[in-house]
Amino acid sequence: MTDSHEIIALKKYVRATNFLATSQIYLKQNVLYKRHLEHTDIKPRLLGHWGTCPGINFVYANVNRLIVKHKREFLYLVGPGHGFPAVQANLFMEGSLSHFYPETIPFTETGIEDICKKFSAAYGYPSHANPEAPGQILEGGELGYSLSVAWGSVLDNPNLIAACLIGDGEAETGPLAASWYANRLVSPEHNGAVLPIVHINGYKISGPTRMGRMSHEELDLEFRGLGYHPIIVDDEMETDIFEQMTAAMDLSYDMINDIQRRARSGEDVVKPRWPVILMRTSKGWTGTAEYEGKKLEGNCESHQVIVSNCAKDKGHLEALDKWLASYKFDELVQTTESGELIFDKDILSLMPPKDLCCGRQRLSYGGEVVRALANPDLSKLGYGSETPRGQRGFSMLKMGEWMRDAFKLNRDQRNLRIFSPDETYSNQLQAVFEETDRSWQWPIESWDQDMSRDGRVIELLSENLLFGMLHGYTVTGRHGMFPTYESFSQVVSSMADQYCKYVHASQGIHFRKPIPACNVVLSSLLERQDHNGYSHQNPSFLGAMLEKHPNIISAYLPSDANSTLVYTEKAYADRDKLNIIVAGKKSLPQWLSLDEARKQAKDGVMVWDFASDENPDVVLAGCGDYATQECMASLVLIREILPRVRIRFVSVSELHSSGLGNLKFQSKPWMMDEVFTQDKGVVFNYHGYPNTIKKLVFDYKGNRRFRIKGYEEEGSTTTPFDMGVRNGTSRYHLVIDMAYKLFQQGVIDETQHVTITTDMLQRLVDHKNYIKANGVDPEEIENWVWTR
Repeated sequence: MTDSHEIIALKKYVRATNFLATSQIYLKQNVLYKRHLEHTDIKPRLLGHWGTCPGINFVYANVNRLIVKHKREFLYLVGPGHGFPAVQANLFMEGSLSHFYPETIPFTETGIEDICKKFSAAYGYPSHANPEAPGQILEGGELGYSLSVAWGSVLDNPNLIAACLIGDGEAETGPLAASWYANRLVSPEHNGAVLPIVHINGYKISGPTRMGRMSHEELDLEFRGLGYHPIIVDDEMETDIFEQMTAAMDLSYDMINDIQRRARSGEDVVKPRWPVILMRTSKGWTGTAEYEGKKLEGNCESHQVIVSNCAKDKGHLEALDKWLASYKFDELVQTTESGELIFDKDILSLMPPKDLCCGRQRLSYGGEVVRALANPDLSKLGYGSETPRGQRGFSMLKMGEWMRDAFKLNRDQRNLRIFSPDETYSNQLQAVFEETDRSWQWPIESWDQDMSRDGRVIELLSENLLFGMLHGYTVTGRHGMFPTYESFSQVVSSMADQYCKYVHASQGIHFRKPIPACNVVLSSLLERQDHNGYSHQNPSFLGAMLEKHPNIISAYLPSDANSTLVYTEKAYADRDKLNIIVAGKKSLPQWLSLDEARKQAKDGVMVWDFASDENPDVVLAGCGDYATQECMASLVLIREILPRVRIRFVSVSELHSSGLGNLKFQSKPWMMDEVFTQDKGVVFNYHGYPNTIKKLVFDYKGNRRFRIKGYEEEGSTTTPFDMGVRNGTSRYHLVIDMAYKLFQQGVIDETQHVTITTDMLQRLVDHKNYIKANGVDPEEIENWVWTR
């Protein structure tokens, strides 16, 4: 039974935070409601979402109660969209805002004036949770990511409980729906726990929610089927809602402790049934219940700003005045002679120790707790001098070996994981299973391979869930990889965008330091999706991400396995980044030694001297491993046909939204001339959509000399080489384009140009006839070998 003093304290606490949330939405002055409202007190532009705020405050108060009672670390993640007035009210009351912003938000009436005036104002505070606010690890601009991020945050943080408030509207999204399956993945032995709290207030912006119209029995059945222990709290029950919630929180805490205790004492806890609280309260609870006969509280009408014309309408103003007066805020706070605020002693009893306040939670500042990885020795992993230039090898296999060794070297640190949407084997990363397993908490059969309770590979067929978990893992200071099929990476494009916005918004915030990079690995590349067909041929994630901030997004397209190893090491050393590594999993020629790969990685662009001539007549460039292979094959062909023609080959292995390779190519354009010459034609063979490269070189004065080849949205079930043929990126097409550039420049005459073009076109016809008859590429294509 909850102590009556705790219930009294909780009710006062929630009154105070509801008042502060309301003041932020409406008031620009008279923020403590020391007199009745006047039209001039109201902001000229009212923004924000009132309806969800009371639930956020109610849960925050109950989380604080557990922190005070048990001295346990909690994160509080808020999923419901634009409920930041409530979050900020709590951050102010616990002193976190004043701690981090002592000059602008002191713990005085002036501080309250600041958060009220600047809420949803130009150059002020957003309407959703954001990294400028203490304790936040989620950029709350898009719904659906809260639960997956919460699960990621508790991995390898055994003492942490992440209380995650999920709106019933948010619960309808695909990413959130998939996130319930994380209970299959997170071991209670070495990890913390997530306490999901679904806020069922019944309505979205203009209609009911799915859960809002479900009975208690239906909700219970659904969540039991998902593997949870549902606990229902409902403000329409006879028992006081505050007593219900404290009992639910206590039961949840005890259940979490029991599961963890049993797992940590050696018991094999199969299907741990974590608690989930299903909390029904009215939307807009404690606000204006109705106005002019229209139901507001407990209806979608309370979703955003209610009685919204207070600056001009007398009736609206009177309704708001009555609403604010109902909280009796003056009974809850006093002001000292120096202006400091002193809250009621009951409210103070719910304030955690400063270091345990949600806004001061150390794990929400990943840059403060991050530890660098111990890196594997590349010299023991890479292809060495015993591998002749051009001999075939495997990029993704080598990356798997790097990850295997990294897991071993960082075993005690427990700060590295792979989040793999069911593609670990398919993407040729299986070497990691020599050191770790896939984590799985449900039954493991005797014939299952590479599965255990505490594996460091998190694998489930949901890109949304796993990318969200990677987000939660990295922003709390750990290192992770998200390998996925290139064609389906667009599933998480918006999630990646939100991650980048979180990082960008964090930069320049004085209490946030750089966090480990989010590393996305694209494999099963379009050039080898010949067998799966057109639906699997899609490199658009690259182009979408390269629209973002150049200091945050880097796309690494290594040409071979040694380059892949170098860029893997580089990616894990990066901070405040989202890196994309594009690497094929099939055998490909190996071009560079480790030293050469390291040299190229410094600038992201390099002239390959071993494949180039001095004073070139034409420049050929490749970006991507399969694209590079075709470039090198075309070099062999054109030199056989035109032995006196001089050609330079440029390898591009790094892209940013500001250009090719290192940013100095943008700040010092003359360096582009050094690489691509001042006046020679350039044929550029690119792994993805050609428009991506066209945009990157648009500002370069020599861009008209470029003929950019890439994926032209042509494909089907075919042979590997025919994928390049269909999109004009094959060796034969490259020879045709180089011949045309040479003809334009007067290096060869028209007869030579026509002869070469005719020859290459005939080879393309012959190839098509061959694969239609035989079903595979010709021997000279399939087993092509580099010669110089």
